[in-house]
Amino acid sequence: MTANELIYERTDPPLEVTFAVAGGHYSGVVTGGNLFIQSDISEAPIVRWKNATAGKFYTLMMLDFDGDAGGSWPEPVRSGENSPVRHWIVGNIPGHVLVGSGYVESEKTSASAKATVLQSYRAPHIPVVSDRYGLYLFEQAKEIEFAPVTGPITNFDFKKFLETYQLENPVASNFFVAIYTSESPFSGKRFHGNDVSQTWHKDYGKGQLTK
Repeated sequence: MTANELIYERTDPPLEVTFAVAGGHYSGVVTGGNLFIQSDISEAPIVRWKNATAGKFYTLMMLDFDGDAGGSWPEPVRSGENSPVRHWIVGNIPGHVLVGSGYVESEKTSASAKATVLQSYRAPHIPVVSDRYGLYLFEQAKEIEFAPVTGPITNFDFKKFLETYQLENPVASNFFVAIYTSESPFSGKRFHGNDVSQTWHKDYGKGQLTK
């Protein structure tokens, strides 16, 4: 896998990603394609990588390449008009943080605060069915002075970003699938409306997302 052809992949060893699932009804560990209800993962996960090197810096990126696809994974449908959608970019993450307790975006007084948050974690926000989300870790040659990342989060030119900062092949990655449900399966309420149990509506979810 190269930086110009990012794919949904769980590397060995994997990028370790753990969500605090709302309600604690199931495991928050990302295992390479497992399912999460999108409303259950509103907070940024803890990210670790056991092969990170103390003294080095890393960039973390979370992307949605399905972005408004004309169907639902795992159906063989092409990417949607919003793809790729950027959901999280953090640079200058110290290696000792990744190999230790892990990077946590919400920790402002710890070593995690030394990282440069270019795009705060944006939880999956899909109006119907499901999308896949890839998380990628890149090793930096040195600490980087990043410019702000601006513009819509849709149609993000990740190749240009990686080229600008000379970030090459990801050293680790992982991915998960987020699904939309009109009601939490744990609420006891029946699903309704534009739900995973209903017919796909191609007129939903179009347009640029800016936040």
